[in-house]
Amino acid sequence: MKTKTFGVVTSLAMAITLIAAALSIIGIIRTGLYPAIIILCLLGLVPIASRHYAKKMANRPNAFQRNYYITGTLINLLSILVVLWMSFVIVHDRVLQDCC
Repeated sequence: MKTKTFGVVTSLAMAITLIAAALSIIGIIRTGLYPAIIILCLLGLVPIASRHYAKKMANRPNAFQRNYYITGTLINLLSILVVLWMSFVIVHDRVLQDCC
């Protein structure tokens, strides 16, 4: 009973997070290690774990699956927002150096 919205949001979250993490790792060469980069890389585990868990719960009741897909979709949407916000802050603080 995998919903289409969950699949799309999880794929989008995974793509955005992994691209941001890869670019952040490349950015370490230019600006040095920034502690938020570690968190950004760890945040990439959220969509991967939610997709893995969704595969494991195929034999659960439909009500449980529906609740999980709603919760998983919201968590993945939140992770997208956090990744975009952290990327914005890292770019302005480290690359543009216009903070404060």
